[in-house]
Amino acid sequence: MPWINLFMDKKIKLRLLPLLLLSAPLYADDMEYTFDEALLLGPGYNSDYLQRLANGPDILPGQYQVDLFINGRFVSRELLQFIELSDNKVEPCIEEAIWTKAGVRPEFMAPAPITGGCSLGYTVKGNNFSFDSGSLRLELTVPQAYMDNKPRGYISPDEWDSGETALFVNYSGNYYRSESSYGRRSTSESGYLGLSSGFNLGLWRIRNQSTYQYRDSGFGSDSQFDSLRTYATRALPFWQSELSLGELYTRSTVFGSISFKGFQIQSDTRMLPVSQRGYAPTVTGIAQTTAKVVIKQNGREIYQTTVAAGPFEINDLYPTNYQGDLLVEITEADGRVSSFTVPFSAVPGSMRAGQSQYALSMGKSIDTGEDGYFTDFTYELGLSNAMTFNSGLRIASGYVAASAGSVFTTPIGAIGATGVYSHSKLKPELGDVETDSGWRLGLNYSRAFESGTSVTLAGYKYSTEGFRELSDIFRQRAYLDNGYDYSSENYLQKAEMVLSMSQHLGDWGSLAVSGSKRQYRDGRDDDESYQMGYSNQFGLVSLGVNYSRQYLNQTENSIAGPIPVKTKDDVWSLSLSVPLGASSNHAASTGYSNSGDSNNYYAGISGMLDDDRTLSYSLNASRLDDNDFSGNSYSATLNKRMSLASMGLNYSRSDSYQQWGGNIRGAVVVHEGGLTLGQSVGETFAIIEAPGAEGAAVKNNWGTYIDSNGYALMPSLMPYRSNDVSLDSANIDEDVELVDSRKTVTPYAGAAVKLKYETRKGKAALFIAKLDSGEVAPLGANILGSLGENIGTVGQAGLAYVRLAEPVGKLTLKWGERREDSCQIHYDLTEQPTDVRLHRLPTVCTVATN
Repeated sequence: MPWINLFMDKKIKLRLLPLLLLSAPLYADDMEYTFDEALLLGPGYNSDYLQRLANGPDILPGQYQVDLFINGRFVSRELLQFIELSDNKVEPCIEEAIWTKAGVRPEFMAPAPITGGCSLGYTVKGNNFSFDSGSLRLELTVPQAYMDNKPRGYISPDEWDSGETALFVNYSGNYYRSESSYGRRSTSESGYLGLSSGFNLGLWRIRNQSTYQYRDSGFGSDSQFDSLRTYATRALPFWQSELSLGELYTRSTVFGSISFKGFQIQSDTRMLPVSQRGYAPTVTGIAQTTAKVVIKQNGREIYQTTVAAGPFEINDLYPTNYQGDLLVEITEADGRVSSFTVPFSAVPGSMRAGQSQYALSMGKSIDTGEDGYFTDFTYELGLSNAMTFNSGLRIASGYVAASAGSVFTTPIGAIGATGVYSHSKLKPELGDVETDSGWRLGLNYSRAFESGTSVTLAGYKYSTEGFRELSDIFRQRAYLDNGYDYSSENYLQKAEMVLSMSQHLGDWGSLAVSGSKRQYRDGRDDDESYQMGYSNQFGLVSLGVNYSRQYLNQTENSIAGPIPVKTKDDVWSLSLSVPLGASSNHAASTGYSNSGDSNNYYAGISGMLDDDRTLSYSLNASRLDDNDFSGNSYSATLNKRMSLASMGLNYSRSDSYQQWGGNIRGAVVVHEGGLTLGQSVGETFAIIEAPGAEGAAVKNNWGTYIDSNGYALMPSLMPYRSNDVSLDSANIDEDVELVDSRKTVTPYAGAAVKLKYETRKGKAALFIAKLDSGEVAPLGANILGSLGENIGTVGQAGLAYVRLAEPVGKLTLKWGERREDSCQIHYDLTEQPTDVRLHRLPTVCTVATN
């Protein structure tokens, strides 16, 4: 009958009950409703359960894995006990630790009355809750005055997951073979294997980077293995820092980078809430009433909040990828609107007011010729919206350098100024009295203009004659010991200028210009390079035009010996890309480039060959014309991204050569559950465990599926941020069900976190549970399996869906505490065809009589 089908669906029932009750909300409050049971046709509707549905959330007592929200903000996923009160209402039992995690201040919590097994529960005055049984979302509402207001994106360090003990190896292999018939016939081949290995134990992460290379030129072969770097890191959450030991490199923006063996401790800004990372100004103002504050940048709303009357401060703006002053609009409760502007420009080194960063490095330099011990320390402090202070100190034997500077945010843009002083001796161990001392002064500027012009980086550095970088001193000492003259890109540099600008032209596209120039004090010619590019999108057609000029310092042989020669190289190119068909799966491209007397023409098509976008291809043809050679060449590539690895093949040929090769990339992870293969993993990744769910797709990563052992790798997670990882059960075995398809995790940097997804195995069964009396079992009755586990609930008209792990057994239906409030169904699936997808069970549920 139609009315039976209508009430079979629980979601439809949830939508209809509020209409029947003439009340929209499903939340816990003090209002009660009386429900006329005669509105539901048919028997089997237990009045206690109906009243519970009418007067509270649509939920039965028991444990539920819920997504917990407070005042609209996601907190975490929690396993909560829902208890039944004396008035038949059902409420969640929330422990003190969960309220604290949600941000409620301790002084507003109080122990809840012990009832229904909730002995550790706490309550907060004035809180309400609502529960969506369809999505298992629990929404708590707490007065704002009771909240310990945290910046947006704040996640308590107690929620950070340090991950599993695991061993992993990222591998990247490449094979290349070429046969040339140009001039003398020759064959060459080479192979490369890059390994990035790691071992995680607690908060410690041990890492190694190694390479193996094989070369065969046709006249001989050789191979070489190199261990490039080994180091260990550990997070120090209390100091929001990271400790590193081993083969490292300095990361100072003031001093030149140096590779070294030693230790390093430095601030890790990734531990800050997302809204506190990067630079953004603190906005202050005064509201006359309870007002709405809207902040806009370049006409785009980036923040909105409500503030109470009086002074307010907004210090949790997310950093934006673009610049431009902030427009702050205050809309009062009576409709009055006022506004003001806050300058917003940033250069490297800009920091929020009140924030600070530091880095301390100590060790012995490597790869610098002379291995010398040194110490580095840098410190940066945001003094205000308008000013950031930075300083640094570098000390080694016979060398000292000190720096100080500031970054200023002004109405005309962000300006950074830094001065570095160095004092050095080439041979301090021999009592060398000759010293070099000097300064390097640096300026940089950044500004986005309303015209669409953006000066993303303009820098100028000037060095006096005696200024030296420590790395140059180490290398110069080694060269001096061997009787050689020393030179480098930075050594005896007089000045360096860098400029990068872009202009948005609206519908006419965008234009970018950049250039750099270095001048030296030792007679070397200037190093110069300039680039200009234009791009635009005409419907589905993409156009790009680029030009570059580079001055190269080379050496030519003459009768008098080698002489330096400065040459000019101009390169310009034109490219055009057009999609093939209505979809974006295939595209054709063509282009032209010119460099001196060399002209290159090319055309090709590329795209995806499957709906999952895991199989890609490209076919290309080109022609090269220059003074030495003219000819055509053709190439093809095919790449496949699989769950276990990524592989590629390539082939090319011309009249004078042919080449082919292949590559493979992936990861091997050894963990508690065994060995799992997957795509290359990043610094932080997840090991997914879903027993029996072979074939389930990882939604967040194309081409990744649960393997036959029930595992998969999620290659990359964002550290110290909330990550959602979901599974798609479309391709799993019909006898397996994903009980939970989504997990949320906040990992430490470098962690290999394990995400366990609950699965339920067994045959699917559908039945209408009828009692001996002929009535259907009460609505909401719990269905227990052979081991007493809860496997389902009786729905409308006695309809029930369960998944049975055993082919023969019994089910117990329970809707109260009395003996007569339960019944049993004995089933035997062996008597039914094995190829059915949905089994039917006996309909009579025998009520216990003794």
